[in-house]
Amino acid sequence: MTKRRLYVVDDEAVVRASIVSLVQAHGDFECYEFPSGDDFLAALDELGPGCVILDLQLQRSNGVTVMKALSGRPDFRMIVVTGFGDLAAAIDAFRAGAVDFFYKPYEMRPLLAAVDRAHQLIEHGADRADLVTDARARIARLGPLEAEILAGLVRGHTNQDLGRALGLDARAVQIHRARALATLDAPSLLAAIRTAALAGWPEGQGR
Repeated sequence: MTKRRLYVVDDEAVVRASIVSLVQAHGDFECYEFPSGDDFLAALDELGPGCVILDLQLQRSNGVTVMKALSGRPDFRMIVVTGFGDLAAAIDAFRAGAVDFFYKPYEMRPLLAAVDRAHQLIEHGADRADLVTDARARIARLGPLEAEILAGLVRGHTNQDLGRALGLDARAVQIHRARALATLDAPSLLAAIRTAALAGWPEGQGR
């Protein structure tokens, strides 16, 4: 059986080594380290299919450039991490096709789960069109109020903003937010945002 490949693009050697050590203890992986996005992009055409763990904040190059280069390439699946990003960074990453997005410091167990999901997508040839269709079907199941609240969150509004706009108290907003996530089968707001980004929803938010 061919080994799974993992590419770690991060300008901190300690972080790269930590991820590689963890992943190799988790399974049979070929791991490659890149200290900059430029180094990774220079080697990209010679690399076999694999999962890319990409830090957005790179000192010698912009992680966003790497993210855009990988967008739409089913042979590479991205997991994006950042220490300084905001919700907009997560939305951009998911629109570019990221499997998952993590804020530093992150827990290793969810990261390993994301690596497994990335390789399942590569190995089973899941098409982005299928993922988009599934995401749109999930969004269509939202009730009107749940949809309005989730759309506001995707646009970067806070619970307090939405409560004022909709005439709801904080508890009501939280309840409808939780219902929206449950309807999407999303364990977190980031997972819900990933579904929305894949669906190109709300209108004008997709590519």
